[in-house]
Amino acid sequence: MKLKKVMALGMTCAMMLSMAAPTYAEVVDANVDPANTEKTDEAITIALASEPSTLLPPFTVATENEAQIVYGALVDTLVVEDKSTGEILPNLAASWEWTDDTHCKFTLRDDIVMSDGSPLVADDVAYCVNDIWVGMNASNDTGRFMIGAEVNDEQNVTIEYNIAAPDLLSMMTWTNFGIVSKEEIEAAGGPEAAAKNPTVGCGKYKFVEWKNGEYITLERNEEYWNPDYAGYFKTITFKFINDPSSREANVESGDVDVAYDMPVIQASTFAESENVKTVIYDYGQVAHVWYNMTEGHATADVRVRQAIDKALDFDNLAVVGTAGYGAPALGYVTTKSQYHCDTYTAEERAVDIEGAKALLEEAGYGDGLSMTTLGMQDTEILYTVMKENLRQIGIDLTINTVDTPTFVQDANGGNYDIIMVGE
Repeated sequence: MKLKKVMALGMTCAMMLSMAAPTYAEVVDANVDPANTEKTDEAITIALASEPSTLLPPFTVATENEAQIVYGALVDTLVVEDKSTGEILPNLAASWEWTDDTHCKFTLRDDIVMSDGSPLVADDVAYCVNDIWVGMNASNDTGRFMIGAEVNDEQNVTIEYNIAAPDLLSMMTWTNFGIVSKEEIEAAGGPEAAAKNPTVGCGKYKFVEWKNGEYITLERNEEYWNPDYAGYFKTITFKFINDPSSREANVESGDVDVAYDMPVIQASTFAESENVKTVIYDYGQVAHVWYNMTEGHATADVRVRQAIDKALDFDNLAVVGTAGYGAPALGYVTTKSQYHCDTYTAEERAVDIEGAKALLEEAGYGDGLSMTTLGMQDTEILYTVMKENLRQIGIDLTINTVDTPTFVQDANGGNYDIIMVGE
């Protein structure tokens, strides 16, 4: 089970894995978490693509992958999902009951110990719901479907939602819904201080140190409640190495054991190496082109958006973005989702340069226009393909390559014309 010299390459474009596994690399699904009961004194070092801006994403409305990775090791959720079946399973909550369409009563386990040594109680869940999820995240998916929580007694809490939907429990398995307590947050110095020094939660690991610009270290939680999911490694160190080639070189040299989030387009560079194991994983998501439709942006005009859609070569994007392992998505969500359905046909996705030019002419941009997009290193080549596609219809696309925190900040601030975001 020991992980040494592993390259983890994520498929990060608007495609879904639909081809057989190659002979030189292992292809796996995301979020597969097999049971493990073995503990060792081994340490593991993982290279991340960027330094997170926080380690408590719900406290800062951060959506960075790196923050979610670390946070997910520190906290546990009320329920978990069997990724192979979609079944929702008990976790911190031993059971639950829908008392009506919008009220779910959760009964907590009585053997959960928080990081400060106190037992998990209903007040902790109510604090997370009322103060963090709804109080700080009412405008995003963490809080916008909830009204609040009411404590029934020490082991029972009822969460009230503002809609009736089949996927609410599945949503509760997301990392953002990890449980902390008000006492933990206050002991850490309040929300802002806790985001940098998160001695909180009841997950498989505990926070040890964050050295800015260098690394974050966690250690195994020896009081973790679930014996079927013990932390194999005694310590985990996350190093921040932005450049993919540098992450690969650190794996080759043995300075790190795992390089995470390597662009899949570089798979051929690593997959045939005898010194590393390459794992290509499907994110389980579809990436979409999003348009800034606010006043002052050409993309506010539906004809411009339609022109861009006609100009993009989705087949070529699929080849480039998945290194040939995937195909263009024809639906909003991955084919592995129980809610998948095709939204488009391959014919509707076909390139139509003349049709695109006609739409731009009609919109008043027959002489061309300039646009900007935001991207990180792993998506830069995709934007390069898009740039060439759009050049053929008179659109000059400027690609701004930034780190993860800047991407999140500028994306939330609308500092772009078009952008690619996964769902």
